[in-house]
Amino acid sequence: MPLSPSLTMSKYSFLLETKEEGFFELLPTLRLKKYGGWLVAEAIEQEEISKLQSQSTIRAVQLAKRIATSRNISIDEAFVLLQSGGALSDVDLLADFTEETLGMISSGSSMEASNARMATAFVRSRGQGLIEGEWQDIGDWSQEDTENLPRKIIAKVVEFIAAEQDAEMKEVADAAKKAKGQSSPPSQKN
Repeated sequence: MPLSPSLTMSKYSFLLETKEEGFFELLPTLRLKKYGGWLVAEAIEQEEISKLQSQSTIRAVQLAKRIATSRNISIDEAFVLLQSGGALSDVDLLADFTEETLGMISSGSSMEASNARMATAFVRSRGQGLIEGEWQDIGDWSQEDTENLPRKIIAKVVEFIAAEQDAEMKEVADAAKKAKGQSSPPSQKN
């Protein structure tokens, strides 16, 4: 599934910029802007990835139920068969479900693919590349561009994504504490 076209920054992106931008360096020629939280487009992309993973889980449960019913085994045993791909003694057991099993496996998204998709979303919305000696936004970054990065760079993007989420959660928690402190009635002393 292609990335949402909304991940490119709008013509009003400059309104979001602060005077002191922070950056996270991925490479000497590639960096990400720090915002202290996720942008809406990034959260939407994560939701889409989660939906796909949930759909895959539902398909796996449905298939495990059919296998369990058909072969008079427990659902747990059916899951073990699906996860292991079936040991040699179980080949006959899964033979009736080969097409469904392959369809379920091919429709699912691996962690590696999910990470690459999120990395693409973050580079599109925050990335800057050092192009001809100047830092420029790279909103046209593609999934193919991400796939050409070394895995250690994807790991750094995932680290950055987690740090931005943590910063946002801390800000929300701090605001909640502050609001709770302001709404508490003053204590009365007798």
